[in-house]
Order: sequence, then structure tokens, then C-alpha cells
Amino acid sequence: MASQKLIDDFCMFRDHCIIIRRDYNTYNQLFFSGVDELLTKTAPTFFNDIAEIMHRDWLLQVCKIMDSSTIKIKGVTYETISIELLNTQLSKENLLTDQIKKLSSQILAYGDLIKPARNKRIAHFDRDNAASGITLGDHDEKSLSDFIANLQQYCDEVGRVIGAGPLDFSASGCKGDVLDLIMVLRKYYKDA
Repeated sequence: MASQKLIDDFCMFRDHCIIIRRDYNTYNQLFFSGVDELLTKTAPTFFNDIAEIMHRDWLLQVCKIMDSSTIKIKGVTYETISIELLNTQLSKENLLTDQIKKLSSQILAYGDLIKPARNKRIAHFDRDNAASGITLGDHDEKSLSDFIANLQQYCDEVGRVIGAGPLDFSASGCKGDVLDLIMVLRKYYKDA
């Protein structure tokens, strides 16, 4: 039986993963669903700015789950809601399975690809890296899609072993979302 702290920490973690997936879905609907011409016609600078803001924030939110289980600030140690924290608790409670370890490793490997962008350009503005012009955090679509799939599987596996169950958070549409925005823009240009 999982401790209440582990269950609570996992629920906070999974809620954050849902936000990561929702933002991923929104970004893809806006910028990779074939509506480029519509967005350019409507407000090219605005949508370019939104793309950059969403990309930076997504990297920050993803990197949070890659953090160590604790951080120390001015001599005070704080726990972070991260894979490492969950896996440490799972291990202490003899609930850490080989599958969870495997998925964790794969998720953290993706983190290794993107952390340089967070650490040297987004969370901090490292002069040498900024001046170099080198792209940090670059990776291919397969790495990204594998990360998204592994994150879902990790949450499902941990949910199962602690008794919280799996939860499919791959879809995130709701009234007033990006799809409604695109629909309104299409209708406007069709009727204009």
C-alpha cells in the first residue's frame, strides 16, 4: 500500500504532466496543423510571439519534472515534485518496478537533450552561449513523440502501482480552446 504522501506527490506530478500535454497539444494545433496561412493572415507577429512564449514555457515546465528530488536554498532543503522524488519514494516503499525505471530513464534522457536550453538560455542568460549562436536543446520529432508517450506510460505505471490508476491525458480539447479559436478565424475569413 502506497503512503498518502506518495499518492499526493504523484497526483501533483500527474497534474503537471497534464499541463505539459495540454500545452503540447495546443502548440501543435496552432503551429503544426496546417493553419499557418490563417494565422499569418490574422496576426503574424502576434502568433510568432505566442509560439516563442509557448516554446520557452514548455521547456521550463518539462525540465521541472527532471529536477533532482531536493534543492537547497540558503541552507533550507526543499523537495521538488519530480521523477526523482517519486522514484525515491517508490523505492523506499518497494513499489519501483523495472518498467518504471526504464520509462524514467527514457524521460530523463529527453531531459538531457533540452536542459541546456533551459539552463543557459531560458532560466539564465549565459553570455558565452548567447554570443555563440549555437542552438541549445535541439532534438528530432521522434525524441519528442517518444517523450510524450513515455510520460503517459510513466504516469499510468506509477498510478497503477500506488492504486491511483491510469489516466489518459492525451486529449485536451474543451470549449473555448485553440480549436474554437481556429474555427472562429476560419469562419471570419470565409464570411469576410
